[in-house]
Amino acid sequence: MVEFEDVSVEYPGGVLALSEVNLTIQRGEFVFLLGQTGSGKSTLLKLLIRELKPTRGRVMIQGRDLSTIPEKSVPFFRRKIGFVPQDIGLLPNKKVWENLAYAMRAAGHSRYEVRKRVPEFLERLNLLHRSSAFPRALSGGEQQRVAIARALINNPVLLLADEPTGHLDPETSRGILAVLEDINTRGTTVLMATHDLPIVQQSAKRVIRLERGTVVSDTIGLPEEADA
Repeated sequence: MVEFEDVSVEYPGGVLALSEVNLTIQRGEFVFLLGQTGSGKSTLLKLLIRELKPTRGRVMIQGRDLSTIPEKSVPFFRRKIGFVPQDIGLLPNKKVWENLAYAMRAAGHSRYEVRKRVPEFLERLNLLHRSSAFPRALSGGEQQRVAIARALINNPVLLLADEPTGHLDPETSRGILAVLEDINTRGTTVLMATHDLPIVQQSAKRVIRLERGTVVSDTIGLPEEADA
């Protein structure tokens, strides 16, 4: 479903963010992308939402080379991808349900579909009782669940989560992981970028580890050198 073929990304000034990355993610997988700040995790995710193009190599989703997508078609392509950014990015002047409705309307859904699906997703993420709250009134874990619900509302084929537990306490982090695992069991492919070793240790999932833009291991469960 997702393929990287000899992908390198070089930023202005000669900074190499990714170097000759080769990897494949199958439909329905749950994959951790593990690495410290500056390892290339966010760059890799930006390639998958076509925010960046590779300097060399090819990035493909469902067999399509993302570099061949015309700029005017990128917003339509992104409807297939759910993205939870590090900064969450909820609209502060809109209530929880309005944040989800806005994402649906931007994707061209009808009012009927919005009225039907928004409550369904809020209930699924245990947020129905917070539907009329503004983001500032939510806890960190609740804000993260709203961001996940918003990313899922258009039924993406792939969910990308960039450090979704980065600023949360251990208990809340475990809850967010449980939400993502539930999403995965329902058929959505999940790629979660993280440097949170305890979270990765909890789950016997595939772990792709990055260091300085290079894939240094690709294992089931946490690699021994990362656990040291």
